[in-house]
Amino acid sequence: MVTGLKKQGANNGAALSFMIATPESGIDSIAVSWAMLDPVMTIVRPVAGFITAVATGITENFFGRKEEPIDIEQQACQIKTSKPETSKPGNT
Repeated sequence: MVTGLKKQGANNGAALSFMIATPESGIDSIAVSWAMLDPVMTIVRPVAGFITAVATGITENFFGRKEEPIDIEQQACQIKTSKPETSKPGNT
């Protein structure tokens, strides 16, 4: 799912936020929280997950490593034109 978001142009912060918030805010997660914890924790858990996801996304956008887009055609040409290293017999 995140790969699809990245292909559609989502940045790393948005992808990380999605990966963190999705399991915390799912109906199954909320139902388990209701069954095992009290109603207050059922509300606090998704809210804390949302806050954590937003904080992680913002942090990634400000402090994350900037990656240059990979030009697949250029990379393929470099691989095609590069000569493989050959090892000489007897060298270890």
